[in-house]
Amino acid sequence: MEENNQEQKVNNTEEIKPEVKETSAETKEPAKNTNVKRDYSANINFFKNIFKTPYDEIKNVAKSPKSYFIIILVSFITWVVAELIGGIIVLFQDMFSGWYSNFLSYITNSFVSILSLFFTILGPAIIIAAMSLIIYLFMKNKKKNYITIASTLIVAYIPVATASIISLLGHINNYMRSITNVYANFATVITALLTYFAIKALYSEENDNKATITYFITMGIYFAFVLVLRLIGISI
Repeated sequence: MEENNQEQKVNNTEEIKPEVKETSAETKEPAKNTNVKRDYSANINFFKNIFKTPYDEIKNVAKSPKSYFIIILVSFITWVVAELIGGIIVLFQDMFSGWYSNFLSYITNSFVSILSLFFTILGPAIIIAAMSLIIYLFMKNKKKNYITIASTLIVAYIPVATASIISLLGHINNYMRSITNVYANFATVITALLTYFAIKALYSEENDNKATITYFITMGIYFAFVLVLRLIGISI
């Protein structure tokens, strides 16, 4: 009798195992679908709410950058590509519209232009990397990791990224350049504001006065870094 009971228990256990596995698999699928829907909604709502509640949206990005992965990736790639295209246009304009006393001066100028194009392409990465490092180093208890900081700053720089795209129209003629310059100045102001919100959210500083001081210190260090780059001939 005992042997029969043991065999029956083993059989019942083996029957239950597949059911448990199936239930586990079924549970994972809805969870994945829920995450996809949540991330999709977050990306869509971002563009709806960024003009209504900018600080709240930036704060959400700082809390969960993975939910905004598409926006972050597309924004950064678009920014780099726009800078690349603009740099190539300037490179060819310098090569074919300039007057050179001899072939050597032409080669030298071409080398400088190509080097300038290289730093133009790296510009977005240098900006985000440098500012993220400054924030990370001065952050107490390292509440946010470096990738989260960089992701949040990329979102804050979306206006500048759009300005890089629109500025390509400025190569058509001087009239278009004057229009694109106005938009570029406007985008810079908006980015400065969004960067303030980003720094406030990343440092988890709810006090406006402390957040403002932290913002000025962070940006002061960053612009000192930019000044050093300018002194050695690198422009970003």
